[in-house]
Amino acid sequence: MTEQTGPPTRRGFFRRNLSVLVTAAVLTVVATVAGVTWSSQHAALAEQEAQINDVEGHLAGIQKKNAEQVNADVMAALGVSQKRLSTDGERIKSLLSVAFTWDSGQSYETARASLKSRFGLTENETFLKSFMPPSRLNEDSQGRRYYYIDTVGLNSALGADPDIEVVDVKAGVYTYAAVADVEVTSDAVSQNKASKASVTAHRRALLFVTVDAQGKVSNLFGVPASGETRYSG
Repeated sequence: MTEQTGPPTRRGFFRRNLSVLVTAAVLTVVATVAGVTWSSQHAALAEQEAQINDVEGHLAGIQKKNAEQVNADVMAALGVSQKRLSTDGERIKSLLSVAFTWDSGQSYETARASLKSRFGLTENETFLKSFMPPSRLNEDSQGRRYYYIDTVGLNSALGADPDIEVVDVKAGVYTYAAVADVEVTSDAVSQNKASKASVTAHRRALLFVTVDAQGKVSNLFGVPASGETRYSG
């Protein structure tokens, strides 16, 4: 009897490769499950992190609000008006800007005059006598003035917003302490014949000032604050 040969049937193919197909299917399922699990874990971690950030932000807001409330309660107990702190603070900033912003001997004298006219200071004030005295100058026979400030090329500017704190309150009269950053520049030193050097000193000054209920400034005096003067070219 002659054995007939021919192409294998589909059923025989699956029977011979059943183990391979089962293994491939299992691996596919495992890979799919692993991918879904990793994605789910990653999403869960991201959501958890977002929730933690929200909680931290919420707690920080509560702490800030509590601190502000405590500060407000203390100020109220001392009879301190928040409105006065705001208006006096702006007035003091304006005063410091006038005092520490000038770029010539003439503008320095103008600043001193503005302190007297705008803020009611007098030449007897400690600040105008010792901290910001009249500029040194020479005057020729025709009345022309030559200021020492111009000779050395001094310029001054108020730096960042001063730190102003109330230190005493008595019957509507507030006394403040202010720490001001001042940038003093000298541009008269010649580096060479073609250009000039510009050296800036960053100084800090501690000032005390009293402001009454009508906004009148008095008892202004200042002292150099602690810390070294920083220089930059």
